[in-house]
Amino acid sequence: MELRESGPSVKENISQVEDHIRELQSNLREYKKHVELLRAETVSMENKVTLNIEDTPKSIAPQIEELLGDLRQQISSQKNQNEHLQKQIIGLKKEKSILQQQIIASNTKAQILEEHVGLPR
Repeated sequence: MELRESGPSVKENISQVEDHIRELQSNLREYKKHVELLRAETVSMENKVTLNIEDTPKSIAPQIEELLGDLRQQISSQKNQNEHLQKQIIGLKKEKSILQQQIIASNTKAQILEEHVGLPR
């Protein structure tokens, strides 16, 4: 029987497979490092987002309180102004009523005087 060399020998094939395995193992180690790095970055980002979520109310709370204080002050001022205007309206209604009564009384007196004097109507 005659042996022909048609391709690489078994030892060469094994050596190539072992080289390929070492290369794949190296790639796998790099991949695992990359995955760990991404996990660490994800945790870091989550922590930053959590801190921002917690800090946001703290940072805007003073502004909100100031605005609420201004709003309360404006409401109180408007309430006082409304009460003042309501009192003025009541006073004007009283004056109107008094003036109407005086006009009626004056008309009555004028009629009485006209009747005494005898002025034609």
